Amino acid sequence: MKRAIIKEFDQLGEMLSNYCGMFSYRLKNLCVKAEEVSLLPIQVMIDGEMQNLEKCTTIAKKDEYSFMIFPNFDEDIEILGMGILRAHPEFKQKVESMKANSSDENGKPKEVDIRYILVTMPDVDDDRYDVLKDGVKVCYEECKQQMDAVNAKADIKFAELTPGESDDDLKRLDAARKKLNAEWNGQRDKLYNEKLQEIEEAHNKWLAERAERNLQQEEERAARGEEVTYSMRMGQRDEEAN
Repeated sequence: MKRAIIKEFDQLGEMLSNYCGMFSYRLKNLCVKAEEVSLLPIQVMIDGEMQNLEKCTTIAKKDEYSFMIFPNFDEDIEILGMGILRAHPEFKQKVESMKANSSDENGKPKEVDIRYILVTMPDVDDDRYDVLKDGVKVCYEECKQQMDAVNAKADIKFAELTPGESDDDLKRLDAARKKLNAEWNGQRDKLYNEKLQEIEEAHNKWLAERAERNLQQEEERAARGEEVTYSMRMGQRDEEAN
């Protein structure tokens, strides 16, 4: 088999891999859980220089749904908040503080307050559930179209390169292409289905929490109603006694 055919096959595999990687990146920026990748697009202007978030902060994951973003300099905290807002307006932000051990100018230990931005992923309520599912579907269709287009171009290229190749080599090439596409199509569909499942689970979590809140409110209202009824009855008894 000619070197050019093998080179074209390798390029096809690389392109399919790249499109799947781009698809994965886009899905992680449709945030349900706190994904480190979602912070990569965030840039902030500090001292006249545009900087990536990781260069001017220390980032820690508080839990599955939130980040703690510590500025290198406390004075930058508002600028950081604006940078996060530009890249991800859906993120919830809250400035909090925590105690930390430090030392004064004489080396004596002391406790200081360190401010940080708590960034929390928004709930997947009914509206966001629809938006996320639509967004995932759009990303999936675009990825599929890109991969189909790459294969269509490869069809043309292989048609130009394969005349004169043996039947056995042509069969091997066809089998290799089918295997390659099955691998990357499978990876793309796996990413798609996992993201949909993640959205579904987060939406069900929100529904369960809402139902629990509604139940608590109903119980509180019922309790207040019982208290009012009891007070009225006691008032009536007092009047009858008088």
